[in-house]
Amino acid sequence: MKKIYTLLVTSGLIAGSNLYSQQRYVDEVFTDVTVSSSVTYGSNFNVYISPPTPTSQPLVMDVYEPMGDTIAERPLVVLAHAGSFLPECAQNTLPLGSKLDSSIVEMCKQFAKRGYVAVAMNYRLGWNPLGDADARAGTIMTAVYLAHLDMKACVRYLKINSSTYGVDTNKIVVGGSNSGGYVALAYGALNDTTELHYLKFLNSSTGQSYINQGLWGDFEGDNGTAGFYNYNNPGVSSEVHLVLNLGGAIGDTLWQEAGELPIISFHGEADSLTPINTKTVIVAATGQPVVEVSGSRHISRRANNLGNQNFHDQFFNDAFTQSAQSKTTYPGFMPFYGPANGYEPWAWYNENSPCIAAGSGFGSAANPLATKAKALAYIDTIMGYFCPRAVQVLGLPGNTVGIDNHDELSKHILVYPNPSRDVINISSDFEVLSAALYSINGGLVWSDINERNRKFSINVSSLEKGFYFIRLETDRGIVNKKVVVN
Repeated sequence: MKKIYTLLVTSGLIAGSNLYSQQRYVDEVFTDVTVSSSVTYGSNFNVYISPPTPTSQPLVMDVYEPMGDTIAERPLVVLAHAGSFLPECAQNTLPLGSKLDSSIVEMCKQFAKRGYVAVAMNYRLGWNPLGDADARAGTIMTAVYLAHLDMKACVRYLKINSSTYGVDTNKIVVGGSNSGGYVALAYGALNDTTELHYLKFLNSSTGQSYINQGLWGDFEGDNGTAGFYNYNNPGVSSEVHLVLNLGGAIGDTLWQEAGELPIISFHGEADSLTPINTKTVIVAATGQPVVEVSGSRHISRRANNLGNQNFHDQFFNDAFTQSAQSKTTYPGFMPFYGPANGYEPWAWYNENSPCIAAGSGFGSAANPLATKAKALAYIDTIMGYFCPRAVQVLGLPGNTVGIDNHDELSKHILVYPNPSRDVINISSDFEVLSAALYSINGGLVWSDINERNRKFSINVSSLEKGFYFIRLETDRGIVNKKVVVN
């Protein structure tokens, strides 16, 4: 019964997205995509073949573009797959672990149909889940570190070849599912050597950091030891602008600092592999502890407290936002509840894989209740919640999407004259309980929380020219209106 309820709720969210009426970057405006498969974006040395001698391997990606698009520069989304940093079916648990994973392929197609360039990237895999405590923690931390260097190499390659793929180098999202989420989160926050020397990241015997930058390279993948690293695609910045986290975690929330990237997160409350809060990860096959990490709820709390979430949930009244806000107060965070929605509810798997859970059809040991229909419903929710916020953060055309209401309530409130240079008048058929005026960047420029009459005015004569948004709380609900000061 819970499973049916989840699908009904998610389907309801899909209907809510129709408020946006075919907006590029929010809705699918292209019917098909082109795919450049197995493009080599670099090469580097494998994580866990050493010692004694690491072996170099190619790093490849698939690039998805909207078919027939004529725009020369488009926002880029780079996605990293799940798989616990192990090859597919390692420990007979996960039938996934490459750029061809079902959810990654589907999301890349959906992003491309919305007008983005989307990339599914492979990255280096390998760690030692069966070793002692230091081996487990040290090799998994190194795996995350090297994978995030691969993601930076991928971004730099796409910047260097931006004209080939039609990429706007100033509008880039990095993201991933589960272990891929770890990679994207490290990309956005791991940038200070002191962050590698917290006590839990130190070898208990040597006192040294588990991550040896002298071997594998610095935070850009340069200045390592010959035979252990390649510095791929130098000459351009690896700067990006937004993180999409699908069930990932971060080594420590103290990695997050003010001024770092905004993060939009989705996570199953009952995820058996990656905690939604802060908890020690265990090896699924043995139950042995690995390292303490923080999942999406604590990541979102920290990002919000630091002021990093520079999208503004007060501007969104859609069904996706309402669903998220009914479960959490943290902007940019969508939790999913129930045991059926734990590990990767947005994924289904190759039904021919030997790792499929018996009798499940599309499940696995980590998520035996996975089905394709269920996963596609969750992907619709992810797209419906994420894309309007990406439009706002990246400053894409139409970045007022989701702000002006198109429902019955909005029709009962007049804002005039609009544009205005002096005074904006508000006339409502309902009691207005509070009002606030925001700049286009989300800065509060005026507010009043006292109960009001149904008619009042706001003096805007001292404001700079431009777009603003008024948020009105009425006794019937909340309405957002776009206004122009000229």
